[in-house]
Parts: sequence; structure tokens; C-alpha cells
Amino acid sequence: MADTMIKFIIGGLLLLCAIQDGFHKKISTWFLIPCMALLVALIPFSITPSIPERIGGVLVGVGVIVISKATKGKIGIGDGILLCVTGMGIGFWTNIELFALALLAAAIVSIGLLALKRANRKTSIPFVPFLLLGYIVTVIGVR
Repeated sequence: MADTMIKFIIGGLLLLCAIQDGFHKKISTWFLIPCMALLVALIPFSITPSIPERIGGVLVGVGVIVISKATKGKIGIGDGILLCVTGMGIGFWTNIELFALALLAAAIVSIGLLALKRANRKTSIPFVPFLLLGYIVTVIGVR
């Protein structure tokens, strides 16, 4: 039961953040903090993933935050924080898979936009909708 609730909380969070990122290109902590608190409260009742896997999942987000700082914000810090939250809920390997699929989808869309001359190399696109897509593929199981 707790595992299903965790999946719905993360899915709802990603949906809200994808909408906000699409319109404003920013993610509000007003969504992240309550969801993080709910996830922490549900972890003791969850069967999988293990605590070390969850810590590893959070470290995926920490890595993105470090990259964001190193690139002076070329990658949004909010994306890293969001990956910390998803990693806490789904663990290291699933979070890596989610991130990789999101990067792949963003690359495909970016190449399409460049080919259609709808964007240039400096154009930024919101990343959270791609995280939502990656979440649907990895967790919900559209494989």
C-alpha cells in the first residue's frame, strides 16, 4: 500500500512540476517540501527499495545539483532537487533509468526543434515534462 502511495505522490509531484516548469521554467519548493515530507513518512512502511538504494537515488539528484552549480545554472537546480525527491521514493537504479530516459527524450525533441528551425542552440526547454515521461515509462511500466 505504501509503495503504491509513493508512486502516486511522485507521479502527482512530477505532473504539477511539469506544468509549472512548462509555463514558468521554474519549480516551486511549495510542491517539493510537502511531497518530500510525505515520502519520508511513508518510507518505514515501504517494502522496496532499501534504504541504501534510496540514498543512492538521492545522490543522483545531488549529482545533477553539482553539475548545475558547475555550469552556472545551464541545468536547473530545481531539476536536481526534484531528482533527489524521486530518488528517495524509487531508488538508485530506477532514478538513473528515469533520468536517462528523460535525457534521451529531451535530446530527441531538441534535435527535432533544431531541424525544424523552431529553436537554436541557446534555446532552453523545460526538462521536467521529460522527467514525467521517463517516470511513466520506468515506474508505471510502459515498456
